[in-house]
Amino acid sequence: MEIAILSGVVGVLVTVHFFLPEALRSQFLFTYGEPTVVSAWTAAVLHDSVSHLASSVTWYVLVMGAAYALTTTWERRRPFWLAVVGCLVLAPPITKLGDYWLLKVQWNLVADATTARGFSGVVSAFGGLLYVSLARTATAGYGYDAGVATTGTIVLGALSALAFTSAVLSPSVAVVLCAIVAFTIGIGIVRNRPKIPTWREWTRSQRDRLLPIVVGCVVVVVLLSQLFQVQLDETGRFVSVIAHGTGFATGMIVTVLVLIAEYVGQRSTEKPEQPRDIT
Repeated sequence: MEIAILSGVVGVLVTVHFFLPEALRSQFLFTYGEPTVVSAWTAAVLHDSVSHLASSVTWYVLVMGAAYALTTTWERRRPFWLAVVGCLVLAPPITKLGDYWLLKVQWNLVADATTARGFSGVVSAFGGLLYVSLARTATAGYGYDAGVATTGTIVLGALSALAFTSAVLSPSVAVVLCAIVAFTIGIGIVRNRPKIPTWREWTRSQRDRLLPIVVGCVVVVVLLSQLFQVQLDETGRFVSVIAHGTGFATGMIVTVLVLIAEYVGQRSTEKPEQPRDIT
């Protein structure tokens, strides 16, 4: 049932692309000259070509597949589903608002007739959800230091990839940032060096739990290397770096807030420990 629900998003995207009448399609587009909250949502399910649709669907399947695999190790899955709903509801208007405020209001780089569409902003939000889920899973299963190392390794890998795949980050800046992240991870390893043999043995006995984390890390690194491209794509269109960055941040914030609310709610329902009778 859960997989069917997640697959339903793909069904909606494909159905809209191939069966929505052209008259309605033009009304559902987000237009910078006449922005509306409704069109910010409806534009998210529109794509201008089959290749554009295929890209969105492919990344959605990879990201959500990795995120769902992580939840199989969670005792409570409700935070995952709340975060998914939050990303679906909040990511489209927030990403379009960020695009509109910067591209139109601040920089005036787009004309009034310019339109926007695509599911990549929501996929970016799911990438943020996956990133936070990786930190949560690694911390819950292997401890706080492992959670920090996991998030740091993802940042290190993403920065390294962007230095080679995108002009948004120059190699010199990437080297400095990677050095800072690597230095931070190194300090953590040195501080916990006596525990490494114990961790190694314990990790070998927990390979099934470790595999989804490794796969999720790879997916996030590759996703980030593709989200922040400033070159033209195969259709001659610039990738919306602003929307992608806003979406990723939105997914992170939504997931963190959901996890905090879940933790607070769980603590509030726990019964206080009864004092012992010493008589």
